Amino acid sequence: MNGKQRVFKMLKGERIRACSVFATEFWALNRRGYSLKKFLEDPDGMLPLIVQEAQSIDSDIFFFLAGLTCLPMLALGARYEFPEKGAPYSETPIVRDPGDLEDLDLGKIAVDERVKKIWEVARKLSRILKDKVVAVNVRAPFTQAAQMVEPENFMRLLHKDEKYVFELIEKSTEIFMAYGLPFIENGVEMIYISDPTASGDLISRKHFEKYVLPTLKKVVSVIREKGVPVLLHICGDIGDRLDLIREIGPDIMSVDHKVDLQKAGEVLGEEICLAGNVDPSEVMEYGSMEEVERKAQECIEKAGNRKFLLLPGCEISPNTPIENIKTFLTVGHGA
Repeated sequence: MNGKQRVFKMLKGERIRACSVFATEFWALNRRGYSLKKFLEDPDGMLPLIVQEAQSIDSDIFFFLAGLTCLPMLALGARYEFPEKGAPYSETPIVRDPGDLEDLDLGKIAVDERVKKIWEVARKLSRILKDKVVAVNVRAPFTQAAQMVEPENFMRLLHKDEKYVFELIEKSTEIFMAYGLPFIENGVEMIYISDPTASGDLISRKHFEKYVLPTLKKVVSVIREKGVPVLLHICGDIGDRLDLIREIGPDIMSVDHKVDLQKAGEVLGEEICLAGNVDPSEVMEYGSMEEVERKAQECIEKAGNRKFLLLPGCEISPNTPIENIKTFLTVGHGA
């Protein structure tokens, strides 16, 4: 049974051991000494390299574009700095006032050559990695809204200008749809939504319920109606909002290593597949193989007899030892 079969059988409720190491294109490129900037300049040329790295490990899911969630912002005219290592970061906010928000032309996304090429490359990758699930990362509207005005400013707006925050989130939702849905049309079989700004480490449950819950329910529903499962990941401690996440209804909920896995499973219920949550840094990158094995087994035991995807608590570093990755996957697949 291959990785794709394991994941989809598990999602249907079969008692299958599925496992992924949260490896991304950023992981693959950096292992070979290439940057995200180089990939964006020549995605077709870099594709064989990414494929080789993805096929070198028996991970059921390969996560694509986790390092390039800024792509729709680039299409809209934002400027980003691309370091040799690490994710790109915004030089200046694309939205400085409500007037800037109104002036954004979302039609630019569909005609941007970089975006069109990435849609095409995602289609090719999904076909080549036919034995794995390729999950394409699209930034959640709440986190996208924060990036549009700069996160620190956004946090202040949450307390000072509710109307403007809702306008930002509404526009971000439109951006999500314009950029994210064409991946499905190009054959991608899973959408990975990342929403780090919705973390309990950053915003209250009250703000989550007001600003995050309605929007995530909407985008998750639209994607699932198209027959594609959704994997949602929110960084940090989200223990106080798990019941709200159950309302959102993703197919898979990936939780950070800060979250109590047993409690998460109890609150999320049986319909949602729980995923997590070995520490990607302390254990996966810096721990011994014995520690990786022990922590992975602990996660499996805490999850109990339910739909469960063994996964690190977040994306892994390119410096994660391959021996630790293989140990993790061996435990996850029950070998």
